[in-house]
Amino acid sequence: MRRIIFLSAFFISTFAFAQKTSSISGILMDAELNNEPLKFAKVSIKEIGKETYTDKNGVFKFENLTEGTYTLEYSFVGYETQEIKTKHSFGKETFVKLFLSASTLSFDDILLTLDRADKKDDRPTNSH
Repeated sequence: MRRIIFLSAFFISTFAFAQKTSSISGILMDAELNNEPLKFAKVSIKEIGKETYTDKNGVFKFENLTEGTYTLEYSFVGYETQEIKTKHSFGKETFVKLFLSASTLSFDDILLTLDRADKKDDRPTNSH
């Protein structure tokens, strides 16, 4: 009887603990290049300071998150950094598709001046 009570308590506590966490996973893609996955892009959760990087397929995952609202920030070199907010319940596993657009570079007036160098002919002349 003791064994049954102990095992029941163990499984109930394990189940209760498992229900208090959630995970966020997803894929990060280029919004302009046929939804190509972005490899090794940075994804972070601002509220808790966790960060990870996408794998070779553009996939990322955060595990063991408690219930709450999180801000995902995602970035990659040459792309505009983006953020989204997500709300999670106990035991929920969330999958998100994220997209990044290439950043545009703007320059103030640029003046380009080219000077043509005088070409000197140093070849010996043939007098014959």
